[in-house]
Order: sequence, then structure tokens, then C-alpha cells
Amino acid sequence: MKTPKCPLCGNEMQLCSDDVCSGYYVQLYYYDCIGCPLATTPVDSAKEAENQIKDLISRFPPIMRVWPGDKLQVEDGSVCEVINVNKNLAMMDVRRGEGRPVFTIADTHVLRWPWELEQEGGSNDI
Repeated sequence: MKTPKCPLCGNEMQLCSDDVCSGYYVQLYYYDCIGCPLATTPVDSAKEAENQIKDLISRFPPIMRVWPGDKLQVEDGSVCEVINVNKNLAMMDVRRGEGRPVFTIADTHVLRWPWELEQEGGSNDI
């Protein structure tokens, strides 16, 4: 899995583990943001912790999960790179390619978000 980004601050969510003793030692895993207090609940396996972080992040609106550098597909079918995100206005500055002009779009003009492009296994090239 690609390192998830915190939907609140944009920093990496890192996999952590702790040894807990309740009669015997158990290793518990959880994801914790390196920049803010967002974290998942400790669980018994790293895979379960990964499922938790995916579920937690998916509950945030798409505009909160997109970051500069991500690629997405806009209404005209072209794949653009996100340059800047205004989460309060749900607007993004995007560019179709290096040297091309930057333009602003609303989140409602996005056909496919970065995680949807990755699932298709298609090319994310601009």
C-alpha cells in the first residue's frame, strides 16, 4: 500500500506498533499521523490496521483527500496534475502538463480522483 496521507493536515500516516501486556504480550498495530492527532484504534494485525486507515480516509470528502502533485481526470477526459487545493472553496488549480497554463476547477468537475485512477491500473501520465 502507498503511504497514506492525513486528510486533515496532509502529512504521512505511519504504521506504529506497541507491545501490550495483559497476562501475555500482544503486539498491536495502528496508524498515526506524524503532524496531528488523527489515529486509528490499535488492532491485532498490520493488515487490519491498513484496512482501518483505508476506511477512515474514505469517510472524508474527496476534496480533503487530494493533494498537490496528485493526478486526476477532469470533465473533458484529460488527466491533470493538482497544483494547489483550496479545501474551503472545494476548488483546485490544475495543469494538463509541464509548461501548460494552470486553470482552476471545482471538485464537481472531476471525473476520476487519484485513487480511482490507481484502481483502474491505467496510466497516470500527463
